Amino acid sequence: MKSVCAELLVLMCALAPVPASLPAKAVEPSSPQAANPPATQRQDPAPPKAKPKKPEEPIDPDASAGARGPGSPLTVRVLFKNKTVEGAHVVVKNVNGTMAGSCYTGPAGDCKVSIGPDSYVIGVTSNGRAGALSLRVTESTGQVEIKLARMKAESAP
Repeated sequence: MKSVCAELLVLMCALAPVPASLPAKAVEPSSPQAANPPATQRQDPAPPKAKPKKPEEPIDPDASAGARGPGSPLTVRVLFKNKTVEGAHVVVKNVNGTMAGSCYTGPAGDCKVSIGPDSYVIGVTSNGRAGALSLRVTESTGQVEIKLARMKAESAP
């Protein structure tokens, strides 16, 4: 029984991959067939993904990459249970996902984002609540309202 376990242990050690941190040693071929060993590929482990950080200040679209220039101010009002929400984070993105602007709502529950005519998705978060709106903005688009709802807890698969 001990010899079977020993053989199994030796086999497992032989088949185990060499950690990337250990240097590989060159082995001299002992036969003509071993002169051209097959090439092996070394894969580095992928770096861990960092959590996205909430911006400390609203993003100025004119100062960021892909700035679209000055646009019309769009007023976004945020409500929860028909009451205005102060301090809600409003993020405006183009339909392709590019950031167009962001702001935080004031005491009146609204903020202004300067964007040009286009189709946008406006997302809002505040204290475990969220809301979203997709719309086509034109020069005549006035104020928009977004009502917040409690975010549902994600279930583990």
